[in-house]
Amino acid sequence: MKVLITGGAGYIGSALAVKLLHNGHSVISIDNLSRGDYMYLKRYQRNVNLKLAIGDICDQEKFEKIMKESGSVDAVVHLAAVPGLERCRKNPKGAVLTNVYGTYNVLEVARRYSVGRVIFTSSAAVYGKPNETPIDEKHPLNPTNLYGVTKLAGEKLVDTYHDSYGLSTVILRFGNVYGVGVYINWETVIPKFVRQALYRQPLTIYGDGQQSRDFIHVWDVIQAIELVLNAESKVVAGQTFNVATGKPTSINAIADTISRIFEEYNQLVKITYLAPREDEVYAQDFCLSSKKIQEKVGFQPKWDVEHGIRQIIRYSLNSSKRP
Repeated sequence: MKVLITGGAGYIGSALAVKLLHNGHSVISIDNLSRGDYMYLKRYQRNVNLKLAIGDICDQEKFEKIMKESGSVDAVVHLAAVPGLERCRKNPKGAVLTNVYGTYNVLEVARRYSVGRVIFTSSAAVYGKPNETPIDEKHPLNPTNLYGVTKLAGEKLVDTYHDSYGLSTVILRFGNVYGVGVYINWETVIPKFVRQALYRQPLTIYGDGQQSRDFIHVWDVIQAIELVLNAESKVVAGQTFNVATGKPTSINAIADTISRIFEEYNQLVKITYLAPREDEVYAQDFCLSSKKIQEKVGFQPKWDVEHGIRQIIRYSLNSSKRP
């Protein structure tokens, strides 16, 4: 299978590229390197099945050129985005251009080049504050911040290209992704807490810490993407799936776990509470139902949160590349 990954230099994209290469697939990556870095994939550059391209999905001409030079592409995994509440708030124009117009470019080029499948990676942010939990895919969509709004707009474009043009598309809504892939995204809450503890800084919690998230390990996310890539079209085309554990974990619980593990290293970790962040969803039992993707393609998350936290700590203590 030949797979083109947008955002292939990023946290999830680089891990996906490595896994696909290990499983014998061909990978083409396009990334503007605004956040990602190909240094993690350079060790694989001698692999004839890997092509690393620098370009922006908002540049349709460049994207189309890469697609044309790559020959027949079986699937596109669209990961490139301006992610997260804070980044989108600080750069609304960039968020709309990349997350909405960039998604249109990906879909349009995929349509013109008859790509077999397009996987769009979305977010639990499209749901907003839950009416009930676990949140399934039929839950009302009411995002509370610009990131969620742009992801929902991308989803609508994906659905339209499936319905109007027959493009085989799949939407994956991720929970809160964490863990060591090829490298770590230090900006998300669990790695951020680990970094603060490593530097003997207090863990900073916004609000009272009782708000919860559905934390999903990056390698479980990669598992879900692979399962959808390999599934029959009649099973997944036009479908939307949550990718999560189905278990709510509070921010306080994350902080307590990290504190307890660092005590094993004879280090005391303090916790500081700050004012809640604007537009962030505060729900005490927030979690996603993963029943649909389990039934359709056999997805089963393998990582629990403490296992993932210990992995990050071990990586950080053993790595010469400290944050």
